[in-house]
Amino acid sequence: MAHGELEGAGALAARTLQQAAALIADAARRAALDWDGAAGAAAQAQALARRAGQLRTQNAVAYAAAAEALAGAIPSDRAATRDHLLGDALGRAADVPVAIAQTAADAAVLGVHVAEHAPGFACADAMAAAATAAGAARAAAHLVVVNLATRDGDARMLAARQAVARAEAALPDGV
Repeated sequence: MAHGELEGAGALAARTLQQAAALIADAARRAALDWDGAAGAAAQAQALARRAGQLRTQNAVAYAAAAEALAGAIPSDRAATRDHLLGDALGRAADVPVAIAQTAADAAVLGVHVAEHAPGFACADAMAAAATAAGAARAAAHLVVVNLATRDGDARMLAARQAVARAEAALPDGV
């Protein structure tokens, strides 16, 4: 992104997810003395953080293409062709937030699992990161709905909503 360009809410969700996953990895490492699964959980969380970074980059490309399409930068003499191309650009822009929502749900589930094994502050950090990841899933799912507003029943809407439900179901009551 060039200086001054907006990245949009998808980038925010991905960046937030990246930070949450990194905190889950840190909490898992702090649980290593008492938990045999700590190294594996930390590695999973690090992989989720890397994936979130990749999704942020992918989102920037999709966001720019959708913004151009919405600004009327699609060359065509026929309105029907332009509308079709605009729909395609918005559809592609929905793909990345679906992946963000699904990755965030994975992080939320992992964060709760780490919290169940981590001591003290590490437990609190993992649970807070899980809740943050669930919020990122919800934000990303909202973007899917916005991008696909005219496509009721699109499988991507369902996938994003399922990711949110999975993330929220992992959290204990009151979190």
